Amino acid sequence: MRRSPFLALALAGAFGPFLCGQQPPAAPPEKPPELPALGEPAPLPDGAPGHLALIEREGLRKHAYWLADDAREGRYTSSKGQQATAKYVAEHFGKLGLKPLGDKKGFLQLYPLERTWLDAANLTFGTSKIDRELAVLPAGDADKVNLAGRFVWCGNGAADAVPAGLDGKIPLVVLAGAGGSGGAGNDLQAIQRYLSIAEKLGSNGATAGVVCLMDDKTSLGNTLNYRGLLPDHAQLSYGSGKARGGGARVPLLILSAAQSKVLFAHLGIDPAQDGWTKTGITNDKATGKLTIVVKQDAKGSASNVVAVLEGKGRKSEAIVFSAHHDHVGKRLDGDTFNGADDNASGTSGLLEIAEAFAKGGEKPERSIIFLSVSGEELNLWGSHWYSEHPTWPLDKIVANINIDMIGRAGGEGSAIAMQVTPSHQHDKYSSIVRDAVTRGAKFGITFVSGDQYYGRSDHYNFARKDVPVVFFCDGEHPDYHQVSDHADKLDYMRMEAVARLAFWTGWEVAMAKGRPQELGKQPNW
Repeated sequence: MRRSPFLALALAGAFGPFLCGQQPPAAPPEKPPELPALGEPAPLPDGAPGHLALIEREGLRKHAYWLADDAREGRYTSSKGQQATAKYVAEHFGKLGLKPLGDKKGFLQLYPLERTWLDAANLTFGTSKIDRELAVLPAGDADKVNLAGRFVWCGNGAADAVPAGLDGKIPLVVLAGAGGSGGAGNDLQAIQRYLSIAEKLGSNGATAGVVCLMDDKTSLGNTLNYRGLLPDHAQLSYGSGKARGGGARVPLLILSAAQSKVLFAHLGIDPAQDGWTKTGITNDKATGKLTIVVKQDAKGSASNVVAVLEGKGRKSEAIVFSAHHDHVGKRLDGDTFNGADDNASGTSGLLEIAEAFAKGGEKPERSIIFLSVSGEELNLWGSHWYSEHPTWPLDKIVANINIDMIGRAGGEGSAIAMQVTPSHQHDKYSSIVRDAVTRGAKFGITFVSGDQYYGRSDHYNFARKDVPVVFFCDGEHPDYHQVSDHADKLDYMRMEAVARLAFWTGWEVAMAKGRPQELGKQPNW
């Protein structure tokens, strides 16, 4: 689920041949540790369609662990990890025998993006070259820095620590623990620390600067995913927007803690145990070369995945199940924002729901569209593109069921607490939400209003087209948009219940004679 607008600004391998007698064969790869047993799937509630038995916790976990693996590199929109995820989803739909509903009779629907990206970024000194575990906060969309000179100590970048006369020199700033310890607000606000440093360096004659982080695990590391450039992590724009650089006075190269220590050894800087430094630069003759090349073009793209199961009697009408599969990428130190709850959980639910419809037996009266989108974290781009370029007539889409973050539901014991929007307190409250809330009791699910998320996930782009929607979400938690959002923290038993409810909600709409009705605000559910 994307941040609030009020806060926002195939695996390849090769084995080289070995000569007999020269070296032993490589040991077989270690078997991954077995995951704990989840128990048998819950029995189906009275009256539930038998298809629900195919939505089960083991399948949900299998998908979630694949989606939220470090190998996906955080599924940042347009990245290799996001493309691999789209392929995974498309292949799953294909195995189920679903009909492609993307571009050119395929499962993928591409949409264009403008991108500002790193063509080169490195720092050389002595016999060392740093070209990984770094990020760049650019000044513009066409930065080009080739700066060779002496390193100059600038402390923590405060006004009284930055000397004058930085032209032709490489300013070095060290930051320790500033910017907060994570969290949505801190992550987005921490960028101001970098901007103020760049402003001071630029006003004292610098053309660029180097910032060393003593601790990557703070908002100063996280924030670069939103405003910085990292390898395979461009700044993107969609539609009439423009890919934005960091807006800094001069470009900054930011190094991870591990890479900072390599530079410290060359400069004679002695790191202290408390996260600061005991000394400044003692090798005052140390020089280096800083290279930054930032480019911009309109050659970027990202993909949605779209498939359909055609219905029986009223197959010209369709219900859309949606979930976004993108997340926010990797931190500069290489730690991955796995996005297990946000939204490997919803994507896993979508894949299991698709399997239940495809393999469950009886086909629904109306058609069922499965829409796996990217770009949600960047402002609902993928679903917006679909709503403006639908591959099914928009006036024939009778409802949208959106699942985003269903793996961390609250509740004590067997009770399950979830949020839903549009609630009975919302103008767009409809019979599809009313019926879902009522049916949720069969699974032990109770709902409270999630109206604060009405405009923050992909259902919104259907709602703005007057399609009735229901959005299931567990709400924000301490791991939201943090590198700690891992698959082992998901509650697969509760996911099973929520995904089954989502299926049943869509099934009832697909089988009903009439369409869902808008009810407007009501005194209760």
